[in-house]
Amino acid sequence: MSGSDLAYTEYAVPAVRKDTILMLFDTHTNLMWYPDHLSDEFVGTALDAKKAKMRLTEDVYYAGPENEEKHSFDSRPEQLLEATKGCDRVIVFGLRASHVGVDVPQEMVAEFVREHPDRFAGWCSVNPADDDCVQQLEYCVSDLGLRGLKVAPIYQNWDPQDSRHLPFFRKAEELDIPVNIHQGTSFVRSGPLKYANPILLEDIALACPRLRIIISHMGHPWEDECVVLIRKHPNLYANISALHYRPRRHYNALMSALEYGVEHKLIFGSDFPSATPEQVISGQRKVNDVVEGTNFPRFPEAAIERIIYENWKQVIEP
Repeated sequence: MSGSDLAYTEYAVPAVRKDTILMLFDTHTNLMWYPDHLSDEFVGTALDAKKAKMRLTEDVYYAGPENEEKHSFDSRPEQLLEATKGCDRVIVFGLRASHVGVDVPQEMVAEFVREHPDRFAGWCSVNPADDDCVQQLEYCVSDLGLRGLKVAPIYQNWDPQDSRHLPFFRKAEELDIPVNIHQGTSFVRSGPLKYANPILLEDIALACPRLRIIISHMGHPWEDECVVLIRKHPNLYANISALHYRPRRHYNALMSALEYGVEHKLIFGSDFPSATPEQVISGQRKVNDVVEGTNFPRFPEAAIERIIYENWKQVIEP
């Protein structure tokens, strides 16, 4: 056995305790549908991206019948309830991103979680580039009762390194709410990739050290940048939604987190309607298939189970 083989063999990831009550918490779902909240251009490019994923894996969600392709990315209340029926808790948000043709009323999200308080927690979405963004955030949290924040530079067209946005994130820190940031690529034509690399979040992390930040999708395709960023900052985490569609990238991303010692900072999310929670779980348990029959190391099964059931407890209240 080589030295590198020995190192991976002896890398111990604590298993989930047998007396632990397992709780499946989907930390990333969306409430939105065409044509009320999604533009024609958005659903067209979303469908192309979905078809590309379906060439690589069966673990992809397709919402509508084949003859209603514009509804393939729908997540209506009844669809979200059905998709997450196996989850104990679910976070749901509706993105405000008119720049790319997505705009969900925050009152609708608040009403949905009021109707389903047993399992759902609502997070708001505000564009930090709006002049009244701080007031919007206070309204969503204080008046609507939403318990977290979703932002997305590539969808909302704002620069994470622009210091003008720091008062907004300081307000989120003051309100003591967690923030989910879509920081990574997207299929939308008008979304600026120049704002999408996870490294660009460091100024926010430094200015707001108590702010709990979850980077969506491990910042793909910049997963390594995401890994080194969450290693440096105690209150930065990443979710693994939307990774399993690309088996080689998925494996490399999780192994990078393992090698840098931050696999415990990866948390579960489905990004429904991209995939259901069951499909994402299936995808995580297939992560080592791409190296089957080779000498490459395997990502530990114990680490997979902790991603699915345990790691969210560090950053989110149930």
